[in-house]
Amino acid sequence: MNIKIRSFTHSFIVMLMTVVIAQAQAGDQLSLKADDGKAPESTITEVERLKSEMEKLQMVVEQQRQLLLEMQKRLVMMEASLPQKTSAPNDKSVVANATASQTPSLGDGTTVTKPPSAQEKPPAVAGWDKNHAFLRSADGAFETTIGGYAQLDFRGYASGNHPPNTFLIRRARLILEGRLHRYYDYKIEGDFSDTNNTILRDGFVRIHRIEALQLTFGQFRVPISQEEIRSDNTQDFIERSLVNNLVPSRSPGLMASGVISRGKFAYQVGAFNGKGLLAGNNSGTPEIALRLRFSPWKQEKIFLAKGLSFGGAITQGRNVNGQSVRGQTESRSFTFFAPETVNGKYTRANAELTWLLGSAAFRAEYVQTHQQRQSLGAGGTNLPGVIAKGYMAQFTYLLTGEAKPEAATVTPKRELFSNENGRRGLGAFELKFRYANLQIADGTPRSNRAETIFFGPNWYLNRFARYLLDLGFERYKDPSRSPSPHDKNFFVVLSRLQFTL
Repeated sequence: MNIKIRSFTHSFIVMLMTVVIAQAQAGDQLSLKADDGKAPESTITEVERLKSEMEKLQMVVEQQRQLLLEMQKRLVMMEASLPQKTSAPNDKSVVANATASQTPSLGDGTTVTKPPSAQEKPPAVAGWDKNHAFLRSADGAFETTIGGYAQLDFRGYASGNHPPNTFLIRRARLILEGRLHRYYDYKIEGDFSDTNNTILRDGFVRIHRIEALQLTFGQFRVPISQEEIRSDNTQDFIERSLVNNLVPSRSPGLMASGVISRGKFAYQVGAFNGKGLLAGNNSGTPEIALRLRFSPWKQEKIFLAKGLSFGGAITQGRNVNGQSVRGQTESRSFTFFAPETVNGKYTRANAELTWLLGSAAFRAEYVQTHQQRQSLGAGGTNLPGVIAKGYMAQFTYLLTGEAKPEAATVTPKRELFSNENGRRGLGAFELKFRYANLQIADGTPRSNRAETIFFGPNWYLNRFARYLLDLGFERYKDPSRSPSPHDKNFFVVLSRLQFTL
């Protein structure tokens, strides 16, 4: 920028000298004519021509001078604004409580804003960044985004001995997240539809100095199962699959995590109470969790490989007269394996795969658990442990051509009414299919299995609203018919209208 201004200044000086020389030549000719006392017609014509040229040159010089002043003004304003730069170019921010002083600096009455002095408070920044409302300090060190989502469900059951059809406020979340002093992330998420007085979902602080090593403290999701870790408001189906019965959700604890080589490798390792939301640990032994995930071609331009990710996780802990896993269908229409008392060590392990192919996405997962039942038999003998195995596979395809994100909501190319580009349409449409299977055994006739098939469409009106419809077949053994149980089949209809901020 400075080099360009110097070059422009040199050009301006040369032009100015040209005007001066032209004025001097015109003056010499006039003086010669005055000595003769005559002014021939040709001489008068030449003088008029020179005057016209001089006026044109003066106009050009004036224009160049104004351009030079404008460039100097912009340079000063850019230098003054550099220390205060906080928001991205796309942020539509409103600056409040600005207290910058004005001072003349260009010699023509123009004033530019000086950077705030050390005694002045920096301006606060508030606005909307496409997805969230936010508050941010001028230096960017402190920030809070305000978000949330609400889900209104309808559950219909078409056959069998089923619960009544009903509307349901499935979730009503308010989320505050951001950073403190630049390198400390935080999140607070509460669910106001919770009927068990455990409103808090996430509540943690993360030390985030570098991507390769982050430390998290508080209550958050135990790192096992890609389906569980994905946020509730970005799931492709209304409820998670049968496999989700086998993995924990959130628990108080601490964790180290990191992303290496621009996302090609990620890890999470932590220690948790492992007994549920806001629950203490009654065994004195923490639940240890380790998860690894690989995306080796993430930065490549190979269409078939760049969206492929895979990994696995393992957790281990101890129960003291706790509850085993539960076998329940996705629609929650029936519990085919009720929890029973477990005591001793437990282990969970899973394998997971995600394959994104433009508008298509394939996800699969396998989970196995083993929960001991020590000293629970007659005379304090050990009983067979509760062993569960589950797997699922699902496929989704966006008919309207949008790219499927890994863990975010879909933004339609053409929204239902209009978007910021004024492109109107009907939104984005997606088809989906999922198969899940779960088997739970404890060495008694209570052992059971279930399988489910769900399919249907998703309609994304815009990036803030979507409608999901799941049509499902659920089948499981009826243990009440022992020793000759037979399959029971249910057809269910689940629908959801979701709004997200």
